[in-house]
Amino acid sequence: MLPKFKLLRPTTVSEAAGELRRLGDGAKLYAGGAELVLLMRHGLVEPEYLIDVKGIAELNRIEEKGNALLIGAAATHHRIERDALVREHLPAFAYAESQVANVRVRAQGTLGGNLCFNDPHSDPGTALLIHEAKVTVANGSASRRIALEDFLGEMYATALGPDELLVNVETPRLPQRWSSAYLRVHRYQRPTLGVGAAAKFANGRIEEARLAVGCVSPKPMRLRDLEREVCGADIVSARRLIQARKDYLRELLQPVDDQLGSAAYKLYMTQVLLGRALDDAAENKGIGYQVPASRQEYRGSLSRVEIRKAETRVSISLTVNGQAWEGEVPVEETLLECLRQRLELNGTKRSCESEVCGACTVIVDGLPVSACSYLAFEADGKSVTTVEGLAQGEQLDPLQAGFIRHMGAQCGYCTPGQLMAAKALLLENPSPNRDEIAEWLRGNICRCGAYLGIETAIREAAGLTIRGEDQ
Repeated sequence: MLPKFKLLRPTTVSEAAGELRRLGDGAKLYAGGAELVLLMRHGLVEPEYLIDVKGIAELNRIEEKGNALLIGAAATHHRIERDALVREHLPAFAYAESQVANVRVRAQGTLGGNLCFNDPHSDPGTALLIHEAKVTVANGSASRRIALEDFLGEMYATALGPDELLVNVETPRLPQRWSSAYLRVHRYQRPTLGVGAAAKFANGRIEEARLAVGCVSPKPMRLRDLEREVCGADIVSARRLIQARKDYLRELLQPVDDQLGSAAYKLYMTQVLLGRALDDAAENKGIGYQVPASRQEYRGSLSRVEIRKAETRVSISLTVNGQAWEGEVPVEETLLECLRQRLELNGTKRSCESEVCGACTVIVDGLPVSACSYLAFEADGKSVTTVEGLAQGEQLDPLQAGFIRHMGAQCGYCTPGQLMAAKALLLENPSPNRDEIAEWLRGNICRCGAYLGIETAIREAAGLTIRGEDQ
């Protein structure tokens, strides 16, 4: 169980800022909680209060404003990557959002949380820099607009004041006749490096360009000197210029060795990906990422409960595998603990408790989440499906039957999570190809290596003909 804390749920930015002023270092803002819950679990932060800001309507909007999109700080990565406006006008950013960690983290984590945490190994900031995004921060009585480049400080630091909230990210569309691309390499679900490129081309040459690199230095950075140098060059010449500027990149980015790659590797791949990103932008390849039309709408909802005072326990009602359940839970109780201890649904497994392995995957309102880090009160008013809810009486779900038939289930420990992730995939995309299956399940680890059987079972359940190539 997580350390005990008290929960506050303000309904306005002013209320949230007021609580931050009143409580000082004893409070932390809670939106998606994807990183915060992990820090709390490992004792790296021990807040007395969590201020839940998801119920603030202003933080949940995605809307057009002139030539820009305003994206609320509490919008989840999953929602952003599938939003029709974002995909149409900010395709490279939409693709970057689709690559954040794994699908469970994207269903829970928010753009605002990601930017405010400012982990150096992160995708969104790099893609936003090529749009010259600005952020709005506010404390209830005043607000500030800050260039994202200035908002992001050294690692894990930002320009936020002690009583300020990030309200939205203002992301301008690229100028006419510009195109863009975002590329990355990653290990362990975190990017080793990410590269964003936007450019205007005429007669096969670069007229203007914006280049950004993330994950190599403590924060994502624009490469303004290099941008000026590639202007007037064709793609082949631009690649040569980039290769010749190794010393410039080393001095500016100051890469370091870490578990995601050596400094030399990061520097080499930065040069490679910058050239490829410009090439992709020149060919206007887009993001190569399609979302079924039936799933483009925002399916989230604001909290049904307004809590004006600090609470340590909350009453929740939810539907679990088609059955209504009501009860009172401590605010620090995770959905995993609630399911296993209160409802005795032990199919959902406890394993890494870091949102990495996927053994605790359940489906909440159609989306997969890591039950180990999803607080139980978040499920209030929602529908939860666990592995016990897949079969209809004695009739196994086609996925379950396929896992058995094709040896997708071996030791069995990861199997419930794999099944729930696969079920969520088919709810989202009834006809996935092999790449889409691999992308969706990359956050579910099978220590027995039964991936081929798992993939075959999913394709069979989707009604696809099993053969050696993509459909």
